[in-house]
Amino acid sequence: MTEPFRVAEGTKLSGLIPVTTSTRSDEATRTIRHALLTGKLVPGQRVKEVDLAAVLNVSRQTAREAMGELIHEGTLVREPYKGVRVAEITPQDVLDVSEIRLYLETLAALRIAAQTDRSGLQRLKEALEVHLAALDSGDVVTADLTHLDFHRTMYEAAGNPLLVKIWPLVAARIQMAISLDQSVRQDPERDRELHQRLYDTIAAGDPGAISAEVKYHVQDAAREIAPTINQRKTPGRPK
Repeated sequence: MTEPFRVAEGTKLSGLIPVTTSTRSDEATRTIRHALLTGKLVPGQRVKEVDLAAVLNVSRQTAREAMGELIHEGTLVREPYKGVRVAEITPQDVLDVSEIRLYLETLAALRIAAQTDRSGLQRLKEALEVHLAALDSGDVVTADLTHLDFHRTMYEAAGNPLLVKIWPLVAARIQMAISLDQSVRQDPERDRELHQRLYDTIAAGDPGAISAEVKYHVQDAAREIAPTINQRKTPGRPK
């Protein structure tokens, strides 16, 4: 296993692992994502391009591309005159996202269950299998991405064109909520159980049970995680 790259004191990025090539921005993006999911980078922490390039052993251009991808996702944010920081999310942000998701994903799940050809359910099953395999692998980055892809598949497999159009508008916020949940709980068995149960409930087709399961999966989980957010402070920043 690659040892963490050591950098000068003060960069606050020393927990990251260097990328083995200077031309792969996707590797750099993956490494940053891993640091976010494992708490080596925390909400509000400043991320400097020059420090990131040094820590990951990549060019500044590669570091810039990786940061740009994560800024586009909403994981990092660029602030005028302040630079780039890890995005911060408040308890109310988590609850607001869950409220929107509750309506959209309940609709998606009900439409998938109602399809007579079961095509949407088959797509969801395939997405579930990919996510479960990622959980089995122990790769937290792949698990995070396949988790998001499972929910994206719900929107796309529902057969409602408006849900497909809405997905890009909510994806970044859903990604943040999913990543936050994963980084706080770090419980792949719970993740496995929740997604298998959600799929099984949709497959069974009872509308009342589907609505209740989506609520538990999305909104009740958000209410559990929201109170923990203020405990995740950047070392040295005012509380």
